[in-house]
Formats: sequence, structure tokens, C-alpha cells
Amino acid sequence: MARRTRKKSPRAGLALPGQLGLFDTIEEPQKQRAPAAAKPMKRPRRAVAPPPAPTKTERPVVFSPREVAQYLGVSVSTLKLWRAQKIGPKWTKRGARLIGYRPADLEQFLDDNSKNT
Repeated sequence: MARRTRKKSPRAGLALPGQLGLFDTIEEPQKQRAPAAAKPMKRPRRAVAPPPAPTKTERPVVFSPREVAQYLGVSVSTLKLWRAQKIGPKWTKRGARLIGYRPADLEQFLDDNSKNT
């Protein structure tokens, strides 16, 4: 059986001319600096005015099903069941799937379904 031998790495003494070693440093010739007066002057930056403050728009208050469930004392799944059966407080869609309840509709639901004693 033939024995495998490792490839020999090139020796440090056989480096190519002009090739740097691991710990060699590059010495650059010193450049002559131009006098400071020859540099062009930079323009001072202009102060940028802040953007105008956005105006506050009035939005109607809409509660999430979680908030309404806590307010009415029922679970979120009960509200979902009421929506499917078309009973319970009026609700609105706030997007593709988001459901919202207006406070006036909640008060109307409580007034209509409260027992008068």
C-alpha cells in the first residue's frame, strides 16, 4: 500500500520579490500638503425649517371586540356568536377583518336589553 505524503508548503525564503511577509509594513512616501489657504471654503449649512405640525383630525371613537367584551361582561367568542346570529350590539367593519363597535350603539344595546324592574 502506497503511503500518502502531504504537500509541502512553500518556504518563507522562496517568497516572490516585492511580496510582503505577514509582519511587514507598507511604508508610503510622505506627501506634501497644500497650504490651508488653498483649500476652498465650505458653505455654511442653512438651517432647515421643521415640517409643519400635523393638524389633529377628529375621529369617531370605535372600540375593539376585546374592549366591548370587557365592557359588557361577556367573552369575545360570545360577541362573535352574536354577530353571526345578527343579535347583540351594532358593529362596523374597520377593514377587511377588523370589527369595531361605536359607544352610542353599545349604550343603545344596553338600554334596549336592560330589564325594567
